[in-house]
Amino acid sequence: MVKIQKRLVKKRYYSKAEYKYPVYSLTIPKEFHDLLKPFLDEDLEAKVEHKTDVLTITLMPSSHNSSRTKF
Repeated sequence: MVKIQKRLVKKRYYSKAEYKYPVYSLTIPKEFHDLLKPFLDEDLEAKVEHKTDVLTITLMPSSHNSSRTKF
């Protein structure tokens, strides 16, 4: 099971104004960790689609990453 989590981030500018914005994240179950390893430390493009009761999140390597050497 995966749950979408939300937290509120607070930033202060010059000790005066405070800016708040939400940050969303989701925890990936351990059974998928091996599938994620090749993408660690890569910039990924996200595509999110919402259709009746289904949320699809697609992550793809950014096009400007294709020239990077992988070790």
